[in-house]
Amino acid sequence: MENSPVITANKPAKQSYDRSLQTFVLSATTLSLAATIVFFAVVAVLNIDIPNRIPIAFTVIPIALLGVIYNFFVWPKIEGRYPFGSTYISLSFVAICLIIGVLLSGGLASVYFPVLVILVMASCILGARACLISSSGLALFIVVALVLNVVNTNKLNLFIPEIFYSLIAVIFGLLVARAIDHYVETSHLATTITNQLDSTQLSERLMLAAIADPVIGVNKKLEIILFNSAAEDLTNWSTKDAQNTLLSNVIKLFDSNDNQTTKSNNPFLKVFSTGEQLTTDEFHILTSSNAKVSFSISVAPTFDMQNEINGAIAVFHDISEQKALQRQRNEFVSTASHEMRTPVAAIEGYLSMATNPNLATVDDRAKNFLEKARNSALHLGKLFQDLLSVTKIEDQRLNDQRQVFNMTDLVSQVASEMEIMAKKKSLSFYSHIGSEGAGNKTELVVAPQFKVNADPDRVREIITNLVSNSIKYTQSGSVDLTLTGDRNNIKVAVRDTGIGIPAEEQKHMFEKFYRVNNSMTREVGGTGLGLYIARTLVELYGGRIWVDSEPGKGSTFTFTLPLVKS
Repeated sequence: MENSPVITANKPAKQSYDRSLQTFVLSATTLSLAATIVFFAVVAVLNIDIPNRIPIAFTVIPIALLGVIYNFFVWPKIEGRYPFGSTYISLSFVAICLIIGVLLSGGLASVYFPVLVILVMASCILGARACLISSSGLALFIVVALVLNVVNTNKLNLFIPEIFYSLIAVIFGLLVARAIDHYVETSHLATTITNQLDSTQLSERLMLAAIADPVIGVNKKLEIILFNSAAEDLTNWSTKDAQNTLLSNVIKLFDSNDNQTTKSNNPFLKVFSTGEQLTTDEFHILTSSNAKVSFSISVAPTFDMQNEINGAIAVFHDISEQKALQRQRNEFVSTASHEMRTPVAAIEGYLSMATNPNLATVDDRAKNFLEKARNSALHLGKLFQDLLSVTKIEDQRLNDQRQVFNMTDLVSQVASEMEIMAKKKSLSFYSHIGSEGAGNKTELVVAPQFKVNADPDRVREIITNLVSNSIKYTQSGSVDLTLTGDRNNIKVAVRDTGIGIPAEEQKHMFEKFYRVNNSMTREVGGTGLGLYIARTLVELYGGRIWVDSEPGKGSTFTFTLPLVKS
């Protein structure tokens, strides 16, 4: 699973929140300072009996006026650079006024001291940092007040109740401040995530709209959760209507036999079961006018936070034109191959008659020329046969006459035929049925019954291709043909002592027209179709084929087919 994106605080959202908080604190401090000015002005004018009212008024009122001037004229100029400091200075003007009032009206016993404690608690709205600064200031003030009380009274009065509720207030304020900080951070993160999700969804919608191929996403229930504009054009369904609708109700996929997909061949279900990306061009859809539209479908699984598959995304690429061109090409090759096989067969027949001493008399030199011409005609006939087989396979026009037969009999027949070909090249040929021999002799064992369900002519073609390849590319040594089986599959292996195949070439061996590039392959010649045909036929019958090889030590081509169980 890919790494999740790192989510950082959304600066604009945080600044917006802080600005709102600063405005609230500024308004509160301005009102408090204004109320302080009015209060002490009234006290001074009306001679209300408050201890030290004149010194308090003459000290507090100028400080409060400075605070109001700061709030209106200085704060707007510095709050952008110092948001916390500028706001805390505004709060400090109120604190200074209260501290002066408390000191001049009885210290810790003053009626203004609880108000100072409340102010410290109120500073928690600015967060833990402000609350810690205010609490430290309160602690320092209490120490100074206790010292001044001792100096003035010559007695030590600890003011236990005042200190106790001050301590409780500080602890409560710190808890509230931490909760507020956590809330603010969570709010900022939530806003950030929302903004990023909105931005991601917008980007996804723009990207999906820009993709020319239909893109469809489904969940594990095969309900559509993603649908781009190209998919709308393909299905005539709007994104709104397609959302949360079963995929089979919106788009119907048909296989090469014009049968609607089932659970066994549904590409989405295959991806869910394997967890791997799947690309296939086996399906098409029918338009409203019953026209076939062929697609190459790439389906990839999606994963949740626990790395479990929670759906899949498919991209449909229209390959109708490529399919049409391929059909035209295959039809041409098929027609040409079919028409050319007859004259080539005739040429090969006449050449065979010309080299037959009972039918014609030619000297040795002419006979050599005729033999080479006949071998070339045979090679050309094999080329046409392979091309015809390939086109039939790709157009799914293969004449596949399946039946249950015994592989033991077929392998024995092929072994007898290919032994003659091997002897012509002075190679030893061995067959092992029921066991994997060491290659030193043909083993005689009780022939087991290996029943498979396939076209025996096609299976014969597979084995013949593999054995003839081994004989062609083996200059000396031996070729072994073995047939073994277990409870589920039969296994046919062709082992030789030939030139071998480099590791980097082996993965391409079963591709169409692919040939290993070395001097011997160029001398021997070939079409590069035999192994491709063998692989296609093996997979058609539910088996698999592979090669094990090492340069200079020979190769082993192996394929399996499922057994027919009684």
